[in-house]
Amino acid sequence: MKGEFDYIVVGSGSAGAALAARLSEDPAISVLLLEAGPRDRHPFQLMPLAFPKVAWGNIGTWQYKSEPEPGLQGRSLDIPRGRTLGGTSSINAMIAIRGHRRDYDRWSEMGLKGWSYAELLPYFKRLESSWRGAGPFHGGDGPVKISRMQGADLLWEPLLAAALAAGIPFCADPNGAEQDGIAQMEATASGGVRSSSARAYLYPAMQRANLTILTNALTCRIVLANGRATSVQYRQRGQLQTAHAAREIIVCGGAYNSPHLLMLSGIGPADELRALGIDALHDLPGVGRNLSDHPNILNEYELVGTPGLTRHLRMDRATLAVARWMLTKGGPFAYTGTTANVFARTLEGLDQPDIQMMSLPIGNSAELWFPGIGKPPVYRLAVRTGYLQPKSRGWVKLRSADPADAPRILLNMFDDPADLDAMVRAVKLSRSVYAQQPLRDMIRREVLPGPGTDSEADLKEHLRRNAGHRSHPVGTCRMGHDAAAVVDDQLRVRGIEGLRIADASVMPDVPSGNTNLPSMMVGERAADLVLGRQLPPEPYERALAEMQQG
Repeated sequence: MKGEFDYIVVGSGSAGAALAARLSEDPAISVLLLEAGPRDRHPFQLMPLAFPKVAWGNIGTWQYKSEPEPGLQGRSLDIPRGRTLGGTSSINAMIAIRGHRRDYDRWSEMGLKGWSYAELLPYFKRLESSWRGAGPFHGGDGPVKISRMQGADLLWEPLLAAALAAGIPFCADPNGAEQDGIAQMEATASGGVRSSSARAYLYPAMQRANLTILTNALTCRIVLANGRATSVQYRQRGQLQTAHAAREIIVCGGAYNSPHLLMLSGIGPADELRALGIDALHDLPGVGRNLSDHPNILNEYELVGTPGLTRHLRMDRATLAVARWMLTKGGPFAYTGTTANVFARTLEGLDQPDIQMMSLPIGNSAELWFPGIGKPPVYRLAVRTGYLQPKSRGWVKLRSADPADAPRILLNMFDDPADLDAMVRAVKLSRSVYAQQPLRDMIRREVLPGPGTDSEADLKEHLRRNAGHRSHPVGTCRMGHDAAAVVDDQLRVRGIEGLRIADASVMPDVPSGNTNLPSMMVGERAADLVLGRQLPPEPYERALAEMQQG
């Protein structure tokens, strides 16, 4: 392998894969993409219903843990992240939500030029092939395939009826004109197969002579010379290698690994780095700060009868379902296991929804089961509910100067009491939907939170003991123009030439939804920023008018 490239991209996740593929579209540009993990070859990484086994297992993951969380009774939370081609887009739940337009307009109002919703809508459209086809809010020929989850086992009809009875309207497209309401789940999957950033962007680009992809290559350090990032050191097959960048290095490791790499390279809070024996080459105190993630709580309900997906986990049926999926990419294992998204406002005067619910036709802890052996399965429904605009902020720090050591992570969940108050409202909203007909007659009893959790104090205690995160970390290398910002609105690291960051870590706060599509959008936009170009904005008012006329 040659030792010099025009651009070096570190990390092949949601943003990194998009960025590397877009840069390599110009045959005159040479690109090196470094990925710490292996190729995404395991069939479970492509099988939608198998994603929990992937995310919480050892198939292409980093299995991080948080520090003891003060707001969660000192519990440490599991934090799985993708360590494979496609990064976390290869292990996640595939939920295709962009966030609310106000999220991005607020970024623009902070002085971040080019980051308003009207300016980002073309990038969201460019990245997707929506089942809806091309239109004012959607792309029809992009690399990422997005489909709607449909099937009798998903129990959409009773859920819709219950939501309507609870006063929640139907939403035809939560990525369109309005987000409020209940909508059928849309996923980054098509034809029964996950559409990760690796499969969408990298596989079609792998034959390009100007794109070099190295897997099992852990980036250890960015080398600086005279205030410029010039090369990276990475370890592959036990050997330390060096690659040089003639133009730029772009770090796409995500909200945990990007600040981790910067700090290993001497870029970050100087005193903390020196305490670990690392030369502080560039004092940038915001590196690793401002960590934000959506809090999450699970409600579960035991069912009357045997509806939903649980019956497909009986071993003989599951074996046949897996074989069917392997042969045809159809059947129950082609589902992502989620039925619907609900976005709702729980306070007067809000300019966007503050709560998201994701409904599942199966229990969260459902496992394969054997008829006649052990206890029979319990048929359940589950709903994951979270607060969309958390105020609490945590941090990412180095554990040591060893690149192989996992970062220290404190989500600091519920540090701001307003987040806990919002989650109480979220649980109440969830309960109000599942108390309506026809769900009420389908449910035998509430399992979680369960009896004895009706008062405000009881619910807060339940949340402290049971809440987790949504795996939507952002903000640890945030954009801005103040002293605590890490990158500017062009994604350039402040004070260092030739170095950018392009992933969820640059987001000032977490979008009101899932972060996979927004991260891919950052990768798409980063490619244009690097190459000095920009798609023309599409004011959403015009798109809304076109939709209404059509």
